[in-house]
Amino acid sequence: MKKAILPILLIIYIIGDMVLKQQGVELCSSTGCEMAGELLKFDSRYLNYLGALGALTLAFLAFLKLDKLFTWLAATMVIFESLLIASQINLNPEVCKFCLGVYALLWLILLTANRKVALYATAPALAVFAAFTILSIPQNRSLISSDGLYLISSKTCPHCKKTKEFLDSKNIEYKTIKSSDLNAFYFAKSLNIKQIPIAIIAKGKEYKIVVGDRDIIEHFNTKSQAQSNQTSTQASPVEQYKPKLNLSGNDDGCSFSVIKESDCDAQEPTK
Repeated sequence: MKKAILPILLIIYIIGDMVLKQQGVELCSSTGCEMAGELLKFDSRYLNYLGALGALTLAFLAFLKLDKLFTWLAATMVIFESLLIASQINLNPEVCKFCLGVYALLWLILLTANRKVALYATAPALAVFAAFTILSIPQNRSLISSDGLYLISSKTCPHCKKTKEFLDSKNIEYKTIKSSDLNAFYFAKSLNIKQIPIAIIAKGKEYKIVVGDRDIIEHFNTKSQAQSNQTSTQASPVEQYKPKLNLSGNDDGCSFSVIKESDCDAQEPTK
């Protein structure tokens, strides 16, 4: 049966990838593919089993000459794969070449089965790509691009304003990261940090994180004092302030939100 040829090729293609993975060779090496897998409620490796099962079902339907079921199953698989490809494109610029191969084969299967249905399937497939483009989904990018001080803050947070005023008064350079940035939100969430401002001090491969206006100001005051003492005398170095994560939710910062600007109910920070 001619219709069964392409599904069989798809089975061989998917099983080939599974065999290569067992040998430590990755065809699906894109970071975007791994991140797209994080959206699933199950291990992403099972996608290969699911794809092979779908292709096997297509071949079986082709042998039984169940053309309508064959066509609609192929259309369903095309739309599902559209979701995976669209998520990869938006999460990471690099798209998995293996997944693109699966996608191309599925479209070819659908086109050879029924061009009219393939044309109808184009609309929901394009809608999927459009939806991922419109949605504010965090991309795979680094918050920290070079050494220095980074401050996750909000324009309306009084604790953030206090911190910025202090840093400006000390001529301390820093780069601002908006608290509305979803990458910043997920970074903070991974550390169970629930308030801003958050200072990230990057130097080489070392990072220090200080949370809350009090701790940030204390850290840089102590650091400045230590540098001053070392410059003026040759005495033993002053013990450096050790930054800590302030997760208590006291009045050192505003609650972290990506939905609206944090303003702590417009309350001024405690002095």
